[in-house]
Amino acid sequence: MKKYFKTAMAFFLSAAMFFCCSYLYLNNSLKNERQADKKQQNIPYSETPENCGLHFLLPAGRELLFFLDFEQEISYIIDINKNTTYKNDYAGYSADYNFTLDYSVLSDIFDRLGGLDLVIENEELRFTGIQVCDLMCKNTGDDLSLKIVTAVCARLAENGFSGDDFVYLIENSDTDLKMPVCIYWEDRIKSIFSNAVFVNWEI
Repeated sequence: MKKYFKTAMAFFLSAAMFFCCSYLYLNNSLKNERQADKKQQNIPYSETPENCGLHFLLPAGRELLFFLDFEQEISYIIDINKNTTYKNDYAGYSADYNFTLDYSVLSDIFDRLGGLDLVIENEELRFTGIQVCDLMCKNTGDDLSLKIVTAVCARLAENGFSGDDFVYLIENSDTDLKMPVCIYWEDRIKSIFSNAVFVNWEI
């Protein structure tokens, strides 16, 4: 009986030590795994988009090239109407995606930006999309075009361009741009249009 008691006690102590060690090992492993997962979640994922040019064909034959330099965080706004030799490239700025817009889509885009602030007859006023397009219909001069483009850049620098705005632009214009291409653009629009460079304009 005494021998049986000793054997049972040794078995019990061995089992207790085994379960205790197993518990401590598993608990430590789970703790390390949770910490690793937490560190991975805290790491922000960001991908710098490729530089590209957006070629806009507007009503009345107006053409613009917006070259987005995501690496340097600069946007180049290029008036290519004055370049008679333009062929999908202007002075090294490529036109990777084309957009054909009518006045209706332009008007909605201007409204999505929050309207445009334009100086007309020495007075700065906030114009709606319809009002801007009405001005464009009546006046196709370079001076007004520059004012509108400058106001658009100011709005993009201030308000950005959301994913929904990109979806609207793609779905309502004749374009070869696809949404997956511009998925990382939204977070960078404000910064690159805060550094807008106007090329081939008479400022």
